[in-house]
Amino acid sequence: MTMLPEISLAKLTSDATRSDERGRLQMACQEYGFFYLVEHGIPKEQIAQAIEASRRFFALPQSIKERYGHASQTVYPAVARGYSPLHGEILHPDAHTDPKELFGLGIENEGDRRPFAGITRFPDDALAPGFARSLLVLQATVLNQVVPQIGTALADLIEMEQGWFERHFSPPTLMQRVIRYPARGGTCGKHTDGGFFTLLLQEELPTRSLQVWFHGRWVPAPSLPNSLVVNLGDMFQVLSDDRFKSTPHQVAHSGLTDRISLPFFIYPDIDARLTSRQERHAFSVAEMMLRNMESVENGNGAGRARELQ
Repeated sequence: MTMLPEISLAKLTSDATRSDERGRLQMACQEYGFFYLVEHGIPKEQIAQAIEASRRFFALPQSIKERYGHASQTVYPAVARGYSPLHGEILHPDAHTDPKELFGLGIENEGDRRPFAGITRFPDDALAPGFARSLLVLQATVLNQVVPQIGTALADLIEMEQGWFERHFSPPTLMQRVIRYPARGGTCGKHTDGGFFTLLLQEELPTRSLQVWFHGRWVPAPSLPNSLVVNLGDMFQVLSDDRFKSTPHQVAHSGLTDRISLPFFIYPDIDARLTSRQERHAFSVAEMMLRNMESVENGNGAGRARELQ
């Protein structure tokens, strides 16, 4: 296998093709837990603008970027928002710190004091032209045009009742990141994602940096033009009563240029308490998210990283 399955969002939402495409979605989730999403409708210009603005931000002097680090943020937990420098995070305990830098944001709701909610402190437009604006424009498109359709299809896949996704993800809890992997050695350790699902916008580079664990080996997931990558998270696995697995993945970037990655980690409403279809599992979204964040902060890895050898 050199590529993951392709799923068309246009076909997934069309009355004429929905049934067949949902069958293909089920196969992709059962076999891989990862797939490319094509015909997704996100304007290429929005993606390009976000990538270019992010490059300008990461090119700023280190002292300026660090003004917008976790310590300067008012969201709880602080590590959910703002700048993290190279070697500032551990996604697998055996891999030590990741040589990558990132900036985290979420849905901007002033006055919301719940975990993972509130306002991100961004550099202004004079320092980082277009940075906040382009990321938030892209966020609005993803949340309005992609997340509801994919989320509803995935909820149907695990046989949740009609309207379940809309009820528990209106709004979702979002952890959005922009990540820079340096040339010739940017990595992130093997891990699983903690949410319901993840949407990833990859730069279209010739290097095959993203790697997916498949049938006992690491398989590259190269950049496919005009596509997103979607993968299942730990919450999806729990809510499916383990019928579907959150697939381990890692990044090993050996390219001659930096790589910009734009992941959107989609979680249910932070106040939700959810039960799996067969009632084998129940959990608080806030408690599960905070527990996973604490594991990363303590160097114990993300998601099911500790299970991965």
